Amino acid sequence: MPSKSFTTASKKRYAALALKWCRENFGVNERKRRKVYFELVPKLKKSGSFIVFGHYCFWRNKIIIYEESCKTIYDVVSTMIHEYTHYLQSRTKYQKYEETHYYSQNPLEREAK
Repeated sequence: MPSKSFTTASKKRYAALALKWCRENFGVNERKRRKVYFELVPKLKKSGSFIVFGHYCFWRNKIIIYEESCKTIYDVVSTMIHEYTHYLQSRTKYQKYEETHYYSQNPLEREAK
């Protein structure tokens, strides 16, 4: 059961630390004109019966983390790393794979996992 001490402030702090770690260890996407940033959204997001922990918005160059979906430090950090990987990937390739692969079979999703 998640600890009550894992507050919104703690989630933001761990997300910021994970983002910093990603920049230092994975580098930055040189195709983007500005740095990626993140937002912690205070809601639970579902897609069908699946809980969505976060997503990367290509157009806004922003990583969204759904606070209510992320119950543990692991959830926050792994979501940041996953979405940061999408930030580094080619959107064109991702769109092509979306047309021919199921989500779980998409090579770029597998890479992010």
